[in-house]
Amino acid sequence: MLLCMRTSVDIPDALMDRVRVCLAKRKLTFRTLVISALENALQTEAKSFQLRDASVGAVSETEVSSEDINRAIDEQRMPSFKL
Repeated sequence: MLLCMRTSVDIPDALMDRVRVCLAKRKLTFRTLVISALENALQTEAKSFQLRDASVGAVSETEVSSEDINRAIDEQRMPSFKL
């Protein structure tokens, strides 16, 4: 048995208009397009990049991880957005 989850997504009207044109041209359903797009997004690895050193003055020996940055952002958010 295939289990599926139903969900709602708010999409801007202008984008939905473009989606409808695309669906008609490709003869696809919205469901098929969304599933395909999500599978593509999850399979594609994010391209890595390296920031140039733009530090000013003394350089800190402390490294900051992406987890540290995400934690700091989460602490600034409203309590209703915290997990």
